[in-house]
This record gives sequence, structure tokens and C-alpha cells, in this order.
Amino acid sequence: MLFKKSLLLLCCVFSSTAFAERWFEVEVLIFKQRPAPYMQEDFSLDKDPVKKSNNLDLLTPIYEEQAKQDCINGDSRFNSASFTDSLISVSRSNLCDESIDYLSSYNVLPLSPLAPVRDDMEQTYLLAPEQLKFIPQQQSLVRKGLKPLLHTGWRFKGASKSRSEHISLFGGQLIPAPYIAKTANYQGDDFINQVSFNSSLPTTEEKASDSWELEGVFNIYLRHYLFINANFDINEALPTGDIQRARFSQFKRVISNEVHYFDHPKMGMIVQIRKFKH
Repeated sequence: MLFKKSLLLLCCVFSSTAFAERWFEVEVLIFKQRPAPYMQEDFSLDKDPVKKSNNLDLLTPIYEEQAKQDCINGDSRFNSASFTDSLISVSRSNLCDESIDYLSSYNVLPLSPLAPVRDDMEQTYLLAPEQLKFIPQQQSLVRKGLKPLLHTGWRFKGASKSRSEHISLFGGQLIPAPYIAKTANYQGDDFINQVSFNSSLPTTEEKASDSWELEGVFNIYLRHYLFINANFDINEALPTGDIQRARFSQFKRVISNEVHYFDHPKMGMIVQIRKFKH
């Protein structure tokens, strides 16, 4: 009897551990739709950007490392006055240090980050380009004249909604932020004196943060089924210099190994979640 109880307890512990360690890999291909001549949706309403705090950013370290390697290899976008030391035999590896903002060196981000090949289950990590399977779909989009913005994937441990990770995703073209005029702030006598001598208060210009063409957050959680919660902005520069944001927000229950398509007037997304080692 004691042996049966011990065996039952061991089975329960093993089952619970196995459930907690269910790993998956997800592949995501996001592309921009063609402009629709008769689009009825109005995207002119100003929206705050999708929140980026407390999200896991897997892309930035890889893109920064790629750009640093480009710098070491002599890429022309790093040939500025700060590199004049190269004329006196200073190694480029010494010039390409951590003081450079490598991410902002891109005008357009690479479609897929060059992550290394991994096969472990230690922590969430990006898939290498050769581990992606949507290459035929990507090529088909290009043939149809559509613009892929991001093609990547990552491996992760299945978790409940409260414990699941929110992954930051971004891609496409870098869109410079407009300058915002800001009136100088004066207090007391300074304000009175300034108004006395000038008909208008002086202003300064502040620059907001630049935006990528695609910016957002992708969340997957496990509750008997797999659920996807995706929130993205498609950012476009207007002739006025302002940035117009079209919000993509979709929630969907999905089945592993099936290919799922998400549609929006401004973007489309192809997703597949695959079981990993179970």
C-alpha cells in the first residue's frame, strides 16, 4: 500500500513538472499591406504608442551585435569624422566600441535577426534564420509586391497568463520623430519682464523618440489552449512630418502546429506555434 502511494505521488510530481516545462517555438512573419484606395477605416485619431515597459526585448541585442560587426568590417554608414583615427593605423575593433548607438545606425532593419543556433531550454531565445520555416511564404509575399517587415521566431516555456512573457517586436524603416515646439517656462517677475519686452514668449524645440515602421508587443500564454495577444502600431510619416499610427490589436485562441493568419488593413501576420521537445 505504501509503495502504491509513493508511486502515485511520484507520478503526480512528474506530471506537474512535465506540464511546467512544456516548451514551444513560435514563428512570426509580419508584412505591410498595399494601400487600399477605398479604405473606410479612419486612422487619423491620435493614439499613444504601444507600451514598451516590462517587455522582453530579444531583438535589440542581436541587431546591435550585427551593426557592431558591420562597423568592424568597415561598413560605410560608420565612416564619419569620429573614425579619422583609422588613418593612423588604429584598429577598427577599437573604434567600434560601446559608445556607438548601433541600433539607430539602421535606416531599415534587417528582415531577420542573425541569432545563433541554439537547442536548449534554459531561457527564452530567438531562432536562427536557418530554423525558420516560412521562407516560401516570405518569397510569395515579395512576388505579390507586399513588403515583409519582420520574420523571426523564438523558443519559450509555456506559462499562464500572469507568468507569460510579453515580447517586444519591431521592424521596417526608421521614422524620424517630429520636433515639438515648447514654450519657455517663466515664473514670477521673470515672466512679467519677458512679456513686457516681447509680444510672444520664446520657444524651444524638443525631439520625441524616433519610431520604427512596426512596433509592438506579442504575448502567448497557456490555459488548456494556447492564446495569442498581439498589439502593434504601423507607423507612417505624413507630409507634415507628423507620425500616423494605425493600431493592430488582436486576440486569438490557437492550436499548435497550425498556421494562423491575422489580417488588418495596414498589415498582415502569419504565425505558427510548434511544440519543442515534447
